[in-house]
Amino acid sequence: MSYLENLDRHEDEKRNLAFQTVVGIRDALSLAAKKQQPPTYEQALSIINDLDPDLYNDICKLISAKNDNDVVKYYREEAHLQSITQNRAIKPEDLISDEIDRLNDLQKEAKLPKEDMRFVDRRIGSLYLGLENLKPRNLSENRILNRDYSKIDRSNYFGEKYFENDFFIDYELPNKKTLRLRLLHPDSPEHITGADLIYEQYDRLTDKVRFIFLQYKTWDNGVIYFSQYENLKPQLNKMKCSLCDKGFCNKPEKIEIIEKFRFPYCCGFLRPTDKLQTSDSKMVSSGLYVPVCSILEMSENTKKLEKSILKRNTLSHTHFEELFNQNIIGSRWLDIEEVDDFYKEKEIIQHKDSIKIFARELIE
Repeated sequence: MSYLENLDRHEDEKRNLAFQTVVGIRDALSLAAKKQQPPTYEQALSIINDLDPDLYNDICKLISAKNDNDVVKYYREEAHLQSITQNRAIKPEDLISDEIDRLNDLQKEAKLPKEDMRFVDRRIGSLYLGLENLKPRNLSENRILNRDYSKIDRSNYFGEKYFENDFFIDYELPNKKTLRLRLLHPDSPEHITGADLIYEQYDRLTDKVRFIFLQYKTWDNGVIYFSQYENLKPQLNKMKCSLCDKGFCNKPEKIEIIEKFRFPYCCGFLRPTDKLQTSDSKMVSSGLYVPVCSILEMSENTKKLEKSILKRNTLSHTHFEELFNQNIIGSRWLDIEEVDDFYKEKEIIQHKDSIKIFARELIE
């Protein structure tokens, strides 16, 4: 059972988990594409459809990036009411088509001048727009990445041993690079607490890896209350223990060349996302990235995290992407064996309490 099909979860909770997943995929695409214009949510949804069509369908039931117009809203409600009263599935598009046919037949029978039917014509036009609005998304339109259908064996540097039972897809990036994406679902849907993104860059010339971890949580009107997320502090402390305390934020002991300026080697961030109030709410995310250590320092003296205050300690979406790709934030370059041991020791790639988006970018 999908975590979005779990009937024990509140609709709002499932909707926000769905949106976190979309935002996480969009963040991964943005890091990989390295373009000034960020990917759209529709493009992120098209990638989710590649990775897991069932999950894509579940997400589309909960969120609607294509906001419904008033005609569609009305006929969705009527279809729902008729489905209940008739005890069978009634589709809104069928009701709209029937209404168009009825009005067209009336016009033909009445044989009145056009000027006497202008309001009916206007109504028919709005119904056709409603039908257009109900059409499925064009998943091939404006695809930001191309799927790589080649049969190249990448198992030695894409860590197949971690994901023997999981589905993945490779995408072609500019400059002969490759991105492998996976969605890892927890084994127990009822225990899911949010989403995580693990993004790696793998340099084939040196066999070294650098990474960054993002943990997603939902704002409540620009505030994250620790009382609302009782697991937030333990999760942040776990991230700090796994990353910061293990020295992944430390500067390399030996630097072969003189490096350009960079920030501390921070590689763990909280990524707050906005709440979708209803299924037809427009998908918009704040685009803030907050270092875990900064949040833990703040949490000692407050019971909540406010957007207005966090902005002083955050990176914007644009800055975050640019700085990571320029190696100014994120972990230092690490031996692949060191990362392997870290994942095993900390059970990073385990199906536990979060949806994990695992992205590995291969640099030739």
